[in-house]
Amino acid sequence: MGDLLDIKSKCIKSSSRNLLWKKVMETKHHSNSTIMKTRRNPTRNTNALKMMKRKRARRAGQDGSRRLIMIEKKVRTLKKLIPNSRSTGGLDGLFKETAEYISNLQMRVRIMQAVVDVFSNSESV
Repeated sequence: MGDLLDIKSKCIKSSSRNLLWKKVMETKHHSNSTIMKTRRNPTRNTNALKMMKRKRARRAGQDGSRRLIMIEKKVRTLKKLIPNSRSTGGLDGLFKETAEYISNLQMRVRIMQAVVDVFSNSESV
C-alpha cells in the first residue's frame, strides 16, 4: 500500500491521472476490506482443522483408486469386445489387436458395400 502512495506522488501531473489513482486506491482499499471479511475465524479448533485435512487426504486417495478401478473396467470391456483376444502383450498388445480388429471391420464394410453396388447395378440393367 505504501509503494502505491510513493508511485502516486511521483506520477501525479494531470487531473486524469489523479482520477485514475483515486480509482486504483479505492479498488485496493475495497478489495482489502472484502478479504478481511471472508477470512475464517482464527480461534477455530486446530484439531478440527487437522481432521478436515485428513478427510481431504483420504478422499484424494479414494479418487485415485476409483480412477484405477474405472480404467480396469474399461480394459476388461475392451477385451470382451475383441474376439479371439490374445492380449499377451499387456495394454500395448491389446491396443494393437484392437487397431487390427477395427481395420478388419473397415475392410469388411468396404467389401459388403462393393457387393451391394454390384447387385444394385445388375438389377437396374
